[in-house]
Amino acid sequence: MALENHNNLRKNENKSILSFFKSYGIDIAFVIFCIFLALYYNEFISVLRVPSHDGTVYLMNAHDWLSNEPLDEIYRPPLISWIIAGIWSVTGENWVLVKGLQAIFTIGAGVVLYILLRKYKGNAFAFGVAALTMVNGPVFLFSTQILTEGLSLFFLVLSMYFLKTQKEKYWFLAGITIALTFASRYPVFLQAIAIFVVESILTRKPKLALRAISSGVPALILIALIVYLKAGTFTTALSKDTTLSLLLSPYYIVNSINIWGIPFLLVPVALIYRRTYEDRFNYSFIVWFIVSLLFWSASSGNWQFRFAFQYTPAVYFLSILAIENIVKSSISVNSTIVSYHGAIRSRLKRIKRISRYELFGDFGNE
Repeated sequence: MALENHNNLRKNENKSILSFFKSYGIDIAFVIFCIFLALYYNEFISVLRVPSHDGTVYLMNAHDWLSNEPLDEIYRPPLISWIIAGIWSVTGENWVLVKGLQAIFTIGAGVVLYILLRKYKGNAFAFGVAALTMVNGPVFLFSTQILTEGLSLFFLVLSMYFLKTQKEKYWFLAGITIALTFASRYPVFLQAIAIFVVESILTRKPKLALRAISSGVPALILIALIVYLKAGTFTTALSKDTTLSLLLSPYYIVNSINIWGIPFLLVPVALIYRRTYEDRFNYSFIVWFIVSLLFWSASSGNWQFRFAFQYTPAVYFLSILAIENIVKSSISVNSTIVSYHGAIRSRLKRIKRISRYELFGDFGNE
């Protein structure tokens, strides 16, 4: 009896372990993935001896904010320089201490993206999108520099996370994170606004939109005012980078495989599936991708791989969604075939039975 109870206890323990790994196995794999990615970032960044040109400018601006001197380049977004200045105010000015700053925000963006998609799409879907985003070549490369791409992506994804939650306090926070997206990289503000508009339309709750506006507008004004008081003007870009053209450049389409890899070929597949539009959760990612692609393609002459950084999650979301749609369609087709096969067999049996009755003059009686 005792042996039987012991065996039953071990079986229950094994079932519990299997159930745990079935529920959280992908989550554990994602945590391990993030740890290894962080170690790889550290190995790559540790060998850097000097910052890039843009990184040098952000470091100099951080020094200027800290020492109350005029900014070197006033059109640069201020948030990353503010963060660096905040760190230096405690540690002293040493650029080595902030070399990995952007990588931290890029990994953070991937974690927030995973948490968001896990809740609405499942952990396998979330792992696919987040992992592809974080190991993307341009995303990894530019995250090793002192730039603004990873920082802005973090606040952009965080804004979407808050907007997807139907609670007033989260929409209030979304207004702040949208403003911080603006402070981290000015052009990415357009993507944040596009997502905000889509979610506001989908929720059909003006009160939520007003909560975001009530926090976002003052935050935007405060950011612009701080920069204006420091620099005596407020400029978001060089004049040569502010010209847009109705004639869209094919640069990002032509270089799509180089930027996002083979998964980009699945994006059009996702967009032609009716199933894609049946789930309203997908709308923000669709608009995110389309608005970003059109905006950066409308530039009159400044096209770079790193400008595709901020909508890379939308590309991989649509890619994984295409695979999901194909799989579900295949299952649906197989089910339909099985159903029709059963119906046809039933009909043939009935025809055979009817023919037999007619042959023996007994039609309609069994």
